[in-house]
Amino acid sequence: MESATRVYRNILFGSGGLSGQGTFEKAMLDASADCIKIISPEGKLLNMNRAGCIALGVPLDSSFGMAWLPLLPPEIQELGQVALGEAALGQSARFAGRSEMAGDVRYWDNLLTPIANESGEVKTILCVSRDITAQTVLERRLEDAIERETLMAQEMRHRVKNIYSIVSGLIMMAEREANHSSEDADPLAILRAKLGALARASDAVFADPVAGNAEAGRSNLSDLIRHVMKPYEGRFDLDGYGLLACAKNVTTIALFLHEMATNSVKYGAFSQAKGRVSISWTLVEEGLRIAWTEYGGPQLEHEPPHQGFGSDMIGRMARAAGGRFDREWRKEGLRAVIVLGG
Repeated sequence: MESATRVYRNILFGSGGLSGQGTFEKAMLDASADCIKIISPEGKLLNMNRAGCIALGVPLDSSFGMAWLPLLPPEIQELGQVALGEAALGQSARFAGRSEMAGDVRYWDNLLTPIANESGEVKTILCVSRDITAQTVLERRLEDAIERETLMAQEMRHRVKNIYSIVSGLIMMAEREANHSSEDADPLAILRAKLGALARASDAVFADPVAGNAEAGRSNLSDLIRHVMKPYEGRFDLDGYGLLACAKNVTTIALFLHEMATNSVKYGAFSQAKGRVSISWTLVEEGLRIAWTEYGGPQLEHEPPHQGFGSDMIGRMARAAGGRFDREWRKEGLRAVIVLGG
């Protein structure tokens, strides 16, 4: 049985063009979903089937002879040049390709096979490009899913570790409130109330966004912030107008506030009896901007040498949402800003 290379050569390549076998074989190649091309060692496109013409935007009645590489997307041309050079030296080569037409993105596996004469001189190169879009999209979805699962596992470990710090901070705050109360307050009752508020905040943030919202998939930002910050009621100020947070950003906002509050209890304004936090929000050109500003905490002499996993995670989530996460270590207290697109 003849090899695929020889079959293609016999059909497409003869003495400078199509062989005399007629149009039947050419019609067979035109029916193929693969893009089949004959290229000179110098990179000139000598012939191509129908699928190739459509993929590269070449007229079906073209006389060919144009350079092949400029027909590829700019970011693919370097890979194509390397593969062409290898094929011109008599070695089979392969590279991944990409094309876009009318918004439709396709991914290709390009195999270049040199066709040599009896003396071993490469006369032409057969390039067969196979559409692997479905496989590529599936692989990328799988990679994204694995990355999300890894991030969630790290987040779970981080949150479990932080529970002890949160509870310890809440106990301290409950004791301080009880000691400064004009009435005979029970610190245990205050602590129960704060833990209950934290649980209600979790329910409010992670509940079905459709249920209980006038506009499906969106949450009132002011209400969301109040829910998340409920355990620290009386220690923060809000400054912003009525906005709705889209569903894709709700988790990021909640984790941002939770991370800031947790660190503040351990190191910042919430660790001091008179420490306070201002939370403001507004719309900017890039999207929703939320600022966390601390006052009355320990004076900061310099920026901490290391960034914890929580802050790194918030930064990655902000970038994934088309935004950013910045921190300014001011002497009077930390100022953190998160910007979320959408």
